[in-house]
Amino acid sequence: PLRPPSTNQNMGNACACEQANVEEVAENIEHRGIKAASDAAEAATRAAEKVQEMAAQEAKDIEEKGIAQAAQEAAKAAADAATAAAASALEAAKVVAKDAAEAASNTVDAAVAAVTCVMIVEFVNEKGAMQKVDFKKKKIGMSFALGGSGCCGPVGPAKVVVTSVDTASQAETLGVKPKWSIKAVNGVLVTG
Repeated sequence: PLRPPSTNQNMGNACACEQANVEEVAENIEHRGIKAASDAAEAATRAAEKVQEMAAQEAKDIEEKGIAQAAQEAAKAAADAATAAAASALEAAKVVAKDAAEAASNTVDAAVAAVTCVMIVEFVNEKGAMQKVDFKKKKIGMSFALGGSGCCGPVGPAKVVVTSVDTASQAETLGVKPKWSIKAVNGVLVTG
């Protein structure tokens, strides 16, 4: 994660590290994909083991009960296990898809920033909506500082918050407002 200084008037060397950012985001995507595949494989293995246990128990019950009744119960148990395994796999796939989409978006931002020498900043406004702003000049015209987890404020993760926007600056022209928090710069998440 990127940790900015307490105030910033210039983009500085935002374009100097674009290749490193692209490589870092690509590695992050690969790591998330491997982790998601591993989690899905573990869930499938647990479901298969559960079905095997249930089948063994059903075979034992067949010996003790009538064949017709035991077969009916075994079919219902297998159907229930298959439904649960499918639901678990669907949830894992949704998580993987969401992570992949976010990682792809971050990769595109990093690549665009690297090629165009533009600083792409993702803000979260006071209502929680995302705002993406492309700074094309080095002088951005805003200051920011850590916020969100002081001794007297609400407890939660620290974040970087815009403290002021200069009049007639690039930031003001692009619609940046004080109290917006910075989520990412050129596809790299920002934390406090």
